[in-house]
Amino acid sequence: MLEGLTPPKSKAVYCKIDQMLAELDDNDKQIFNDALDNEDWSANGLSMALRQRGLSVADTTITKHRQKACACFR
Repeated sequence: MLEGLTPPKSKAVYCKIDQMLAELDDNDKQIFNDALDNEDWSANGLSMALRQRGLSVADTTITKHRQKACACFR
C-alpha cells in the first residue's frame, strides 16, 4: 500500500518554469511553451503578460530557462 512513499522534493532545486508547466493543463502548457520559444516575446513582456493572467514568474527566470541555465537542464 505504501510502496513508493518518498519525501516531497525540495522546490529550491527546481525551475519555476518547470513548476508552472506541471500545474497547467495540456492546452495552456502548449501555449506557454510556444511563448517561451517565440523570440518575439521579450522575457519582460512575457513575464508581464503572465502576471496579468495570474501567473507570477520573473523575467530573469524566463531568461535563465531560455538560456538553459536553470535547474531543468542540470
